[in-house]
Amino acid sequence: MLLFLVIFSILEVQPVSREAAKELDGRTIDGDLIEEMKPAMRFENGTTFLEITAESEKYVPVMEVITSVTGYVGDLTRFDGSEFYVLREQELKQRIEKQGLSETEKEFWRSREAQVSKPFVYHYHSGPANLLKAFQVLGFFIFLLSTVGLSGVYARETADNMNQLLLCSRYGKKELYLIKFAAGLTWILAAAFLLLLAIFTPYSFVYGMEGMGEMLQLVKPWSMLPYTLGQMLGVYAGIYLLTAVLFAAVTMLLSVITQNQPAVTCGLLGYLIVDLFAELPDRFGVIQKIWLLRPNAVLMNTGFTNYRLTHLAGRLFLNFQAAPVIYTVIIVAALLIGRRKYRRLQVGN
Repeated sequence: MLLFLVIFSILEVQPVSREAAKELDGRTIDGDLIEEMKPAMRFENGTTFLEITAESEKYVPVMEVITSVTGYVGDLTRFDGSEFYVLREQELKQRIEKQGLSETEKEFWRSREAQVSKPFVYHYHSGPANLLKAFQVLGFFIFLLSTVGLSGVYARETADNMNQLLLCSRYGKKELYLIKFAAGLTWILAAAFLLLLAIFTPYSFVYGMEGMGEMLQLVKPWSMLPYTLGQMLGVYAGIYLLTAVLFAAVTMLLSVITQNQPAVTCGLLGYLIVDLFAELPDRFGVIQKIWLLRPNAVLMNTGFTNYRLTHLAGRLFLNFQAAPVIYTVIIVAALLIGRRKYRRLQVGN
């Protein structure tokens, strides 16, 4: 499944070669460059697209940035390129107002936006960009592996009539809980590394990994974070691995509580369906903020374009900064609650 997903994602990418994209390396995205691109633009059915030829192929990555920033589905061939950053600034203000941010949050984002280098400078970055977008897919697969592989870690003891044997052993269930918990975490981390490698290898082969030091806005134009692609890849790789541990801990906790493997599997898959399709509008401020801290939402890079902040200990945190703290608390809680529940099944406790 993962192999086919990687192949399809590569095939769906705009047909632009690495050599062609590098022809614009170091060019400033400004009015002059946009005017240079206009002869290759075509306006049909209310949408402007780039007519790809041997000469215009190099403009494809820049066209993606321009259409994302302008949000303009009309005739870009009449677009005044000199207003590119003015339009971006206006749209950012509208998004902030729509999300109903407090003055403190607005000031936080104004200070971050002031640190973003402008005008944008294009450099080839397809490898890191595609890898950053792939973390949601990685989170989806590691969730499925956790659900299928760990839902019976403790529940199978009851299903396979192993309780009698365990209760007759010297240590019973006192030591076994932590041993199984550690085994589950080891297994899920190994699986997470393999999944990451399965994505990283073909992407690095097809696109290369050049562009680690380039600005995040080349991939997420609406972001106001003054970070590079390489920095965010490191952050998200850490969150991804912590998410794998979180999924494993919650799955094993439910396995202890229910002592029923099918119930755990079905319950988690039901949650996954809700996770994939449920969205909350901006007017549900607090609830939406909590919902956006769920693992798959964080791995979807929601923090790049959703500007609500989390208040912890009197400080403001982005969702990918607050999420690791919350996930760690949940993991520790799952360990302690599950251990207490499991030891109650032991005779004499």
